Amino acid sequence: MPPIGENTALFLDIDGTLLDLARTPDRVEVPRQLQRALEKLSHRLSGALAFVSGRSLDSIDRLFAPFRPAAIGTHGAEIRSIDGAVARGQKLPDSVREIFAALADHNPGLLLEDKECAMALHYRLAPEAQSVLTSAIEAHAKLFEAENIRILHGKAVIEACHAGVNKGTAVAALARQTPFTGRSILFGGDDATDLDVFRILRSLGGYGFSVGKRFAGADYVFESPRAVRQWLAKAAGGGLQ
Repeated sequence: MPPIGENTALFLDIDGTLLDLARTPDRVEVPRQLQRALEKLSHRLSGALAFVSGRSLDSIDRLFAPFRPAAIGTHGAEIRSIDGAVARGQKLPDSVREIFAALADHNPGLLLEDKECAMALHYRLAPEAQSVLTSAIEAHAKLFEAENIRILHGKAVIEACHAGVNKGTAVAALARQTPFTGRSILFGGDDATDLDVFRILRSLGGYGFSVGKRFAGADYVFESPRAVRQWLAKAAGGGLQ
């Protein structure tokens, strides 16, 4: 990886990129060393560091409190600027919410996460439910299309969100704001939901890294979140170039 420079704008996915995955989203741990590194880097970059996550902004803030940088939550449906102003998308229609709630009720071990602008079904505790969920989602394809809903398949999770809203469009929007504008964008992600960012990095003049495996549009690959944390700690401790 090239060094993080004074003109870099860091956009970082959280789960699977900065943090090791856990059995449920609320069980992940934020190492103190990572917290310190992110705070130092944000300060040195004049605030040009943002989280880009499928988590809601509330969830992100609980994890990293008291650190509250600019952030993109719920796969782009929530965007928080450096001044704290938040733009949020529309709430999911009741028809979609009812489908996801019913699937959670009828499949033991699933965790339903209601983010208002999106709904997520986590099946890490019930991996055998994946085929059932996939079939059920396909059976409702016409309803999702009519409601303009996009279905995302991540690591042991299926999510519903509004079509046209994604991490890529959100990163492009935040990149036009101070203090990100005019900087060289560096994005890191690990999952299929991050592909929307990798696809547009070249058009933004940026570059990126993936974690665990190489994604199209990623220039570098880290073996694990631990390797990413070590790189960030080194960058924070050694200063910017």
